[in-house]
Amino acid sequence: MKIGIDVRSLMDKNYSGVGWYTFNILKSLFELDKQNQYLLFYNSAHQVELPKFEFDNVKYVGFNYPNKIFNLVVNFVSWPKIDKLVGGVDVFLVPNFHFISLTGVCNKVVVVHDLSFLQNPEFFSIKMWLWHKLILAKNILKSADVIVADSISTKRDLIDLLNISVDKIKVIYLGVDDKYQRIIDDNKLAEVRNKYGLKDKFIFYLGTLEPRKNIESIIEAYNQMDTDHQLVIGGGQGWKTDMIYKLAKENANIKLIGYIDELDKPAVYSLASCLVYPSYYEGFGLPLLEAMACGCPVICGNNSSQGEIVADAGLIINPYNINEIKKAMELIIENKDFAGELASRGLKRSQNFSWDKTAKQVLEILKTI
Repeated sequence: MKIGIDVRSLMDKNYSGVGWYTFNILKSLFELDKQNQYLLFYNSAHQVELPKFEFDNVKYVGFNYPNKIFNLVVNFVSWPKIDKLVGGVDVFLVPNFHFISLTGVCNKVVVVHDLSFLQNPEFFSIKMWLWHKLILAKNILKSADVIVADSISTKRDLIDLLNISVDKIKVIYLGVDDKYQRIIDDNKLAEVRNKYGLKDKFIFYLGTLEPRKNIESIIEAYNQMDTDHQLVIGGGQGWKTDMIYKLAKENANIKLIGYIDELDKPAVYSLASCLVYPSYYEGFGLPLLEAMACGCPVICGNNSSQGEIVADAGLIINPYNINEIKKAMELIIENKDFAGELASRGLKRSQNFSWDKTAKQVLEILKTI
């Protein structure tokens, strides 16, 4: 069987959640399946650096069209058909929303991480909102044979917001890489602490800087605390961030460290007193799972998928209530026994998730569709 996969999310230098999903699911798929042939589609007028998947049955098929023109043509005239461009496939996997057109010959599996652009359009810039509007997500999903949702919460959103048939949707949770575990190597911890300028005690946030992540409320809650803990905010540049930077500059104990090298993240989680992640909306919430796997207590919002993923292994609070965010951070950093209990629960909870398990479920769909 020939399987096509859209890997355009892997063209970015610094991966966000979608990029890491695509990378991890493909790595596990290729390690698992040595029989089927995989054709990986990408397009860029510029040279891009893609991950090396050194498997005999895996091949990149790239094109050099200007993306703006390519996307417009695909969007408005449904051409070219990407499954034909790569040489013809039996099934095509779309790991995230993108401008795409496929023939009726191949089966289509589309992964949906979240519907935040429909649920909370106010969190997006005009440019990003227009991008999602043009991409015609509803049309892509209506033409899909199977839709993979990251969580039960996302499945509900697909049904409620887009009236997608429940029979079409399969829930497959994300995994956590084996490298996410408690780091006890003092040399590695010291190296990472020095690299990012981390103090002995700190509260940690990790994620793209964007309104949906509720970072401004984290800062406001932290400013009301009387603590010797630093607040460390990690993550790549997003949009509508002016207020985040303004608030952070007003407190010398708040440090924005930008994008964190993937190999350093387990050490940062291990050093942190807790991860505070009171997002307004999540399709899954991968940093929560990564932190739990590293024995870092987590605080998350009481909405969307967050409680579904964390269960009883974290503090679940109202993200709209700054006092609740403040009290949750204080409880963890002041009560070591409680923090230790949360860390233990998190470690146990994280063992239910693996990329190998995710890949097996996705492969089963690709093989039986």
